[in-house]
Amino acid sequence: MSKYSEALESQIAVNDSININKEGKVLVKDSTMFKMSMLSNKQFNLRYFNLIILPTEKCNFRCTYCYEDFSVGRMKREVVDGIKAFLERRCVDINFLAVSWFGGEPLIAKDIVLEISKHIIEMLNKYPQLRYKGEMTTNGYLLDLKTITALASVGVRHYQISLDGYREVHDKSRIRADGGSTFDRIWANLLAIRDSSLSVNILLRIHFSVDTLELLDPLIEEIKKEFIHDLRFSVFFKAIERLGGSNDASIKVFSEVDKEKAINLLQTKLFGDNLASPQNSSVSTHPVCYAAQPNSLLIRSNGDVGKCTVALNDERNKIGSLQLDGTLKLIPGRFAPWVRGIENIDPVELTCPLIGLPAINEPISR
Repeated sequence: MSKYSEALESQIAVNDSININKEGKVLVKDSTMFKMSMLSNKQFNLRYFNLIILPTEKCNFRCTYCYEDFSVGRMKREVVDGIKAFLERRCVDINFLAVSWFGGEPLIAKDIVLEISKHIIEMLNKYPQLRYKGEMTTNGYLLDLKTITALASVGVRHYQISLDGYREVHDKSRIRADGGSTFDRIWANLLAIRDSSLSVNILLRIHFSVDTLELLDPLIEEIKKEFIHDLRFSVFFKAIERLGGSNDASIKVFSEVDKEKAINLLQTKLFGDNLASPQNSSVSTHPVCYAAQPNSLLIRSNGDVGKCTVALNDERNKIGSLQLDGTLKLIPGRFAPWVRGIENIDPVELTCPLIGLPAINEPISR
């Protein structure tokens, strides 16, 4: 058997209980670990599959804290066709499919998003057991009413859009690639969505830093005025972090204690005593990262298959490559480290498996 065939046919061992095969299907030999209540949700349900797709890794913004280098461009035809074939294979034996569009800025490649999403809608008719959720992380600049209406018609109804403050504050950090401002157009798009009858959900991700925390009040007041009465909109407060970008050295970061205090302060300013509001999406607990979940994969615009949307330039994040027929050419040993947290239910490794991720060929500590 050739090395290619061996890689194509191989299964990547995670431990004695879990493997992933060439079609991206997780195989469970012993489900003992899944008896724990915290592992009974969709994050570890093997009838649930989460696929993150980067239709392009280019972006129309140059945010000052961004970690991406935009070196990989638009998805080629063979990768688009490979994703469609992969979904055909994968959807035979799952009950729930979640597809998350990421980038770069995915709406630069809107036609690819629409094409693959239309294919998914067709599969819903083919597989009646299948439920579907389409979501997108976008800067919102190109998300006008016509675009979001077209996306909603093919099931993409959940969006995360970042704001860094009201106009003057936002435009200092979320800058167009040509140096232009971005706030007014994003805000106009949000208002148009609010005024529509579209069945969509918008998560406003509000970034703050040591320098901007005290400058968010105008934005909070405008969100109260324009969006908080509309249950389609929710808010998540997120401190800016150092994620490997060229400007990391200039970013002032909070201690964990101060970050929690800041989030609580911002939540109170927006929601008052109603912190349990369903529109308050800021959480202080430690969620399970998608990269730590065995049923979640990332397909980059060049066809590489990975686990994490942050460590795009880390060789450990390439666990294989997508083939034209929808199978995965896997690299032995690359999948296991990302999901090591599920064996001992380690909260750090479940929250961010990139922390302490073993080097290539380094054994996983038990």
